[in-house]
Amino acid sequence: METSNSHLINNVLVFIGVIVATITIIYNVRTAKKTQTAIFLFASRKDQQYLEALHILKKVHFSGKSFRSYVFSSHEAPVTPEILNERRKLQYILNFYERVAVSLREGIYDENMIKRTSYATVMETWDIAEPLVKAVREHIHSDTTWQEFEWLVSRWRKAPLKRHR
Repeated sequence: METSNSHLINNVLVFIGVIVATITIIYNVRTAKKTQTAIFLFASRKDQQYLEALHILKKVHFSGKSFRSYVFSSHEAPVTPEILNERRKLQYILNFYERVAVSLREGIYDENMIKRTSYATVMETWDIAEPLVKAVREHIHSDTTWQEFEWLVSRWRKAPLKRHR
């Protein structure tokens, strides 16, 4: 009888140890994800290529110039070194948010933290860049180009950021 009680106690103690270890691992993973997200957020705010690309995107948008002209060149509007440079910057900003979306989808970054800090910028960037995305997709015959960025925007539109009260 005493042996079965000691086995029962040992089994209960092992079970409790497994639960504590599992909780500790989950807590550490969540903390690591939030730490990685904070590092990313601070680094991206100092990313000169990101800042320049965002500036170029808005500059082109507000100039009234068609984003299609960056994709479909013509004899009347040849591709200049300036346009090539702007193209690279536009591609950078789209690729940046594509990587963010993939990282969020794969659980690498904490989506809530990024949403709270970057919601307006992400949504505005997509709204401005969508004609460019459509033109590129048309030009290269691919519906998957920047699809993760599009997925993120669609996801956030379904559950917009709420204002704190």
